[in-house]
Amino acid sequence: MALFLVSCAKQDTVYKEFVVSGGYIYPAKPINVEAVSGYQRIFVNWERPMDPSLRSSKVFWNNRRDSLSFNYSDYPDGNLSAVISDLEDRSYTFEVINYDADGHSSLAVEVTAAPFGDSWLVSHAERSVLSAKYIDGKTYIKMSAPTDEIVYTKFRYVNTKGEKVESKNLTASENVLVIDDAVRGKFFEYQSAYCPAAGIDTVWTSNWLPSPKAITYNIDITKATASVTDNQIRDSFVPGLILDGIKDDSNSRYFSTNVSTYRDVFPKIIVVDTKEIGDNSMTFDSFVFYQDPAPDAQTRRYLRSVYVYVGDTKFNANDMNYSRNFGEPVLKATLNQNEAEQEFSVSESKSGRYIAIVFRTSYNSSGFVDLWEFEAFGYAANKAE
Repeated sequence: MALFLVSCAKQDTVYKEFVVSGGYIYPAKPINVEAVSGYQRIFVNWERPMDPSLRSSKVFWNNRRDSLSFNYSDYPDGNLSAVISDLEDRSYTFEVINYDADGHSSLAVEVTAAPFGDSWLVSHAERSVLSAKYIDGKTYIKMSAPTDEIVYTKFRYVNTKGEKVESKNLTASENVLVIDDAVRGKFFEYQSAYCPAAGIDTVWTSNWLPSPKAITYNIDITKATASVTDNQIRDSFVPGLILDGIKDDSNSRYFSTNVSTYRDVFPKIIVVDTKEIGDNSMTFDSFVFYQDPAPDAQTRRYLRSVYVYVGDTKFNANDMNYSRNFGEPVLKATLNQNEAEQEFSVSESKSGRYIAIVFRTSYNSSGFVDLWEFEAFGYAANKAE
């Protein structure tokens, strides 16, 4: 019994210093504590509880080496927000503690969050330009779908006054921007802004990206000349008619190879000389084929497989070895009979004075082809900067 009593006395001595008469006082802890990520900063938000004895709060981070203090008297509505800036790209744990007038502290409420910074920004892919085309006085820039966490995309272009200006922001839900005053044939720049779904700061990339090509437009080739493979012209339906700018359903304004003896001879090649030489040669981006425009003309649209070549050396319209001698085609297209107007983008923009249109096959059982009009979109490379 004596040993037992001595043992209890010693244990009581050990814990005596931790015992407070009447117990510890814990003020109400902060409520609705949240952390919102920003660019290189974190917003820690919380509300003051109803406890009238509360006087202040503190936010701690970096293992309580850093802190911010707040007096509740400065926030009559009881909503507080601490902005912790200049943070690294890593996770942080924040503790929010309340204090009463006597300095008693509440239990800590913890939240964890990570800011987004430069390393986060460079890991995000930019949108890409699908096309930029000038039509009837307006420029239409079509973009790819937004990548992860893109909020806006904006553009910088040359306007009709010769000024470099910025466009309105294109939102993430939009993929086509229409500009009224851009100069056709000029390059432009673009950049995007990003923000995480749970973030609060919108961050623009630091650099403008140059467009891969200039704003294209319908090149005037009405003064160009056209020649075709021998024995492939039906009467007065000459190849030059595809360059005259007339796309109606006239029975006399189109090119036809409906020559009985040579209908099934392939390839049939039209060579277009744009008459642009040297520095004035055009860069071609897309081509448009117009066939019989009549609503019931599906069975009279015969173009099927077509290759297009571009170069500064004149192509030979009678070269049956075109696939070997013409180089690499900028366009390989298969047309359908449902549409009178069909446009195809080239695999890679290319400059040149001459265009070779190679008709490889036809939907017509006899083998001939008809073409109402041919158009080219592009720009003058030496005037694009």
